[in-house]
Formats: sequence, structure tokens, C-alpha cells
Amino acid sequence: MADNQNTQPQGGPYTEQLPSNAKLFSILAYIGLLWLLGLLISPEKTSPFVRSHVNNGILLSIVCGIATAICWIPVVGWIIEGVVGVACCVFAIMGIIAAAKTQYYTIPLIGSKFKILK
Repeated sequence: MADNQNTQPQGGPYTEQLPSNAKLFSILAYIGLLWLLGLLISPEKTSPFVRSHVNNGILLSIVCGIATAICWIPVVGWIIEGVVGVACCVFAIMGIIAAAKTQYYTIPLIGSKFKILK
């Protein structure tokens, strides 16, 4: 498994040639549902770099959606939503910075445990 092409260094730079708009789609993956662009548009959708950032965008969307659903619980839900909302914003900003620097990024706590895209 050491020869697998899809292995990604944690936070390391991407060393292969990127498709023309790969950096743009990697940045957009952290902004709401714009991760769909990186998932659907060719040739960027086959790039391991873009797929890694799109995976992070999907995970952030799921976590923020769950936090929004929890907000209906008075007081406790509001606190949880606030903490998770701030954490999602911080992780999205960190992901955008990593994508702009052409580096991989793994979301702390959940990014290494859940892979939606292979």
C-alpha cells in the first residue's frame, strides 16, 4: 500500500502538476455548497488534490448541517451550534489558506476518520 498514488501527506505540499483551475476549485470547496463545482467539473474532478479539498468541504457542510439541526434545542443547542459554527469557520479558513498554498489539509478531529471521496 506504500505505492498507492492517492496517499496524501498531512499538510504537505502537492508536488504533481495541477489542472488549470484546480487551486480555484479547491478554495471554493470550503464555501458552502460550492464544493459541488470541484466534484462535477472536468478535469479537476479527477485531481487527488481537488478531491481531498472537496472531501473536506463535504465534511464541513455535514457538520454545519448537524449543528444547525441541533440549534432547535433551547440553550444547550444554541451553545453547541455556536461552538461548532465557529470551529467550522476556522477550519474552512485554514483549508482555504492551505489550498491557496497548494498544500493538503486535513480537518482536525473528523478529517482523518471520514473519507467520503476516495
